Amino acid sequence: MLSRAIHIAGLLVLVTALGGCSKDTNPAVPPAPERDVISVAERNPLVRIGLVSFTPQKHLYVSITRGTFNCYVDDSLQSFASGIAGDIHKFTGEEETIEFTPAGSSESSELGNKVVRIEPADGVENGRIMVGPSKSALRPYRGIIRLILEGKNILAVDEVPLEEYLLGVVPAEMNLEWPDEALKAQAVVSRTYALFNLKRYDGRGFDLADDERSQKYGGYSVESEATTNAVIDTTNQVVTYEERLAVVVFHAESAGQTAGNLDVWPHSGEVPYLAGVSDVVARTDFSAGGRYAQWSSRADFSQLRDALNLDGQTFVGGYLSCITVLGRSESGRVQTVDIIGEKNPVVPAMTFIHALNRRLGGDFLPSNLFTISVEDHGYRFTGSGKGHGVGMSQWGAYQRALNNQGYEFIIGQYFPGCVVSEIPLAGIEVVHNSRIDTIR
Repeated sequence: MLSRAIHIAGLLVLVTALGGCSKDTNPAVPPAPERDVISVAERNPLVRIGLVSFTPQKHLYVSITRGTFNCYVDDSLQSFASGIAGDIHKFTGEEETIEFTPAGSSESSELGNKVVRIEPADGVENGRIMVGPSKSALRPYRGIIRLILEGKNILAVDEVPLEEYLLGVVPAEMNLEWPDEALKAQAVVSRTYALFNLKRYDGRGFDLADDERSQKYGGYSVESEATTNAVIDTTNQVVTYEERLAVVVFHAESAGQTAGNLDVWPHSGEVPYLAGVSDVVARTDFSAGGRYAQWSSRADFSQLRDALNLDGQTFVGGYLSCITVLGRSESGRVQTVDIIGEKNPVVPAMTFIHALNRRLGGDFLPSNLFTISVEDHGYRFTGSGKGHGVGMSQWGAYQRALNNQGYEFIIGQYFPGCVVSEIPLAGIEVVHNSRIDTIR
């Protein structure tokens, strides 16, 4: 195979003329699926949201929007401190304990515990606990806040009922000026997603992350009348398949065709309602006009190496030789990426995308529908769409709502065979196994 070597900034970059890199490695094959585990999801359960978009931090600051708040050690009923609006307490992560510095004081004390609970005082209405990495960057949240020590840093977790959680999800995930039917579709899909993924991060003391690792959650400050109405109007409604809670996911733009779950999570097993659908119906393209209809990004070899080295799964070491698409789905989406350097990781496309986006910007690689070419001592990525492409397209939901499609119909189009149902008083069955749980 014809190849050429390029020496730039101390990096040896080996590029094949046919766009490939020779390597005899395959991704690990997962174990056989475990037996299905069936649980029951109840209406409006308490949800724990890890505020991982800005924590863990060495120091966290806490206050309240109005009224009085109390601070407790873990689940103690006796508070060790209180405060009023304007008071800002400081918490610091130390070895095996959280340290507390009261508002207006420079004196600190060790609490002798790894968990702190902060909540509005009894009788305080509409007082929202505020937490942030500095006094000038406090963010208000409904419910209570737990501070959990991780190493010597502190993770903030918001605990709030599901329906109140959704008030901060829908406006974070979808433009609040979009049609009501699109907002309702987002509310139902987000409620379903949250219920299915409860305890996803139980090992760290929370259920869902507040960013793309789960679904975006902006807390109290992003709430709006339109999105709140969408949540209220669909209270307790979820997506179901054969009377069980469906496994739902969503993305920003489909580029004309949604992906099947096997395109993105090849070991997840067949899910009939996640097989992928066309966003083009008759002469109407519901993917048209999106911001990410076509996109292009470029980075130097050294920038790519440094970005990949920040993730243990994509760590390439001291030099980067080649990046190649190792596998594509029938719809053209990248499934597997082969990275050759000092280390030779082979990773799922979304792992590769997340690694680059964390360092080079959230929209450096908007989707898994792209091609790679060498350009000016770096790589050019050219593609279309945004997100993994599975499930509901948010832009498509917007376009469909503009075309007078209702939210239940929209959901049925993206999840064929599924219906919108109200959670029974006794709850709804949820099926988990080791394969289906790779969908996220």
